[in-house]
Amino acid sequence: MRMQLEVEFEDGKKDTVQINMADMVKFESHFNLSIAKLGQEMKISHLLWLAWSSLSRQGLKDDFDTWVEKVGGIGAVDPKASKG
Repeated sequence: MRMQLEVEFEDGKKDTVQINMADMVKFESHFNLSIAKLGQEMKISHLLWLAWSSLSRQGLKDDFDTWVEKVGGIGAVDPKASKG
């Protein structure tokens, strides 16, 4: 199970972020919420945290609060849309 999120930063840059199992397990521990309930109980902070977790695994050094101040928007990527 994987998901993709698109993060748009205040400077206009956009990144597509791959969320993997490690991020999902950390999410469940951090929020004490099953990833399966994300669709029912989703908060914007949940999506931001998942994106930040993935980027942190890839070498991002900013803590969550510092990083989120640079974000202008976030949304899920529809995998069907990219298959054209």
